[in-house]
Amino acid sequence: MTQNRLQLDGKQAVPRTRKASAAGLIFCLAAVVCGGTDANDHQHHPSQAHQASPKTEAERQALLLDARAALAVGDSASALNLLDAAAAISHSADTELLTLQAQMQAGDYRGALMFASHTAGAHLHEPDALALYVWMLALGEQRVEARRLLDAGLKRLPDNALLQAMQQQLARTEAGATPELAPQSARVRPGPVGVGATVPTEAQVAGSGLLLGGGRLALVGLASGQANAQLWVRNGLGQASKARLVQSVQSLGLALLSLEAPLSLAQSTLHRAPRNAFAGSAATAFTLLAAPTPQPAWPAMYRGFLGRVSASSQYQDLGLDLPVVPNGGPVFDQAGRWIGISLASADGAPKLAPLSALQAALGSYFDTIPVQPQGSPLALDQQYEQALPLTVQVLVRTRANHDPQSLARHSMLFQPKFPISAHL
Repeated sequence: MTQNRLQLDGKQAVPRTRKASAAGLIFCLAAVVCGGTDANDHQHHPSQAHQASPKTEAERQALLLDARAALAVGDSASALNLLDAAAAISHSADTELLTLQAQMQAGDYRGALMFASHTAGAHLHEPDALALYVWMLALGEQRVEARRLLDAGLKRLPDNALLQAMQQQLARTEAGATPELAPQSARVRPGPVGVGATVPTEAQVAGSGLLLGGGRLALVGLASGQANAQLWVRNGLGQASKARLVQSVQSLGLALLSLEAPLSLAQSTLHRAPRNAFAGSAATAFTLLAAPTPQPAWPAMYRGFLGRVSASSQYQDLGLDLPVVPNGGPVFDQAGRWIGISLASADGAPKLAPLSALQAALGSYFDTIPVQPQGSPLALDQQYEQALPLTVQVLVRTRANHDPQSLARHSMLFQPKFPISAHL
């Protein structure tokens, strides 16, 4: 099936089709991160009129309402089917933005990234489409391209508040960037729909972590003073569960938590490398950007080369340039095998808790993680897609932060025209 490709800042964007052709991948702005994969199994209909008749528009809105309800309970498959039906009625930005949300909820980062390229190109004057695309690029280690596209968008829409706010948020993803402190500013970050256990608005993000035990356990960054707080864990698909402390690893600033309800791993499987990674080897770290509110978030990815092993401690220099983030981000090698956890340090240079240190701390829990002796390098988008459901944020509520009066009300927070989760 041949379809016209739409322009985005002089480049061609790939529409959402049943099968992504090789030519389509070349033209896709996300091709630098896509490893040649099917875009999605759901069809886009650009031949339909942008404006539907009153009757069909009412039908489309009903389909969108049902799709939002499906997303709110984590049923991305039903949501995608409903959104396909809505797309057949009218080629509209709100339908496509919800489709992207459903793809990400299903763990399909690669398909979503390709479709986001099309959506941003087909709706050049819809800032929400561009904001979502550049944020997905930035999180997937394509921050230079994200800034270039956002700058081009600001030339078209120089006074747009959402794009201006997104420019500030992109700066928070850079190496050494300090955390965002303003709730109304962090609110513009696109992220997953929160499903599962309800996380109270007064909870705080304590750190990142990694799902273990088939989604029933989580190894997370957690300070010793937070061990007795109420705890929740939320993965990159937006699913949350209450959690309880199983084991505290105070020497590393980590904790092993048991989840009340297991979280989905989507299509991902966790394997570990057979031994510690050596200095100079390529690695990929994932972390949740620090945020002033407990909003659901997708992880950010950072590539680099590991530093030297300390002769006087169990740590290794991470060697990857990260923003200022809490402990707990998982680190993988080029083949997607788990090789350790990133730790913040007093000197500002993040450290790596290697497998040997984690094995000594976790004992039998560590031994249940299967070893993958060998593996082929993964494309960047494959690495992100694998880590999306495995990377988690841990949220805490202590008596000190159980004060609703000290928090900004959601009605006062900045929201874009098509906020990714506000319609749900």
